[in-house]
Amino acid sequence: MSSILKKVQDEHRSWQLHNFGPPSVVESLIGVTEELGELSHAYLKNRQGIRLNENHEEKMKDAVGDLLIYLIAFCEAKGFDLEDILQKTWDEVRQRDWIKFPNNGKTE
Repeated sequence: MSSILKKVQDEHRSWQLHNFGPPSVVESLIGVTEELGELSHAYLKNRQGIRLNENHEEKMKDAVGDLLIYLIAFCEAKGFDLEDILQKTWDEVRQRDWIKFPNNGKTE
């Protein structure tokens, strides 16, 4: 059974090729950077309590979703499997105990 990440990455591959051709590493990274800026902008305005006519929470959610799409495109351009990367990274991160080992999360 395919996971949601694999399913979305597979669907994205077809969508990307149909709409834009093969994914570009550079275009994907520019997209990630732009969306990270949008996420930061919405978070900052929400924290400052300004531009109350804008839905900052929805803008943050939208930016997170767009970040994921651009990261999928980056992975496609590089031939990476996003699910494998996420699983490997999570397997490493979840082993860290920053309460018990505040210096490096593992041994001290």
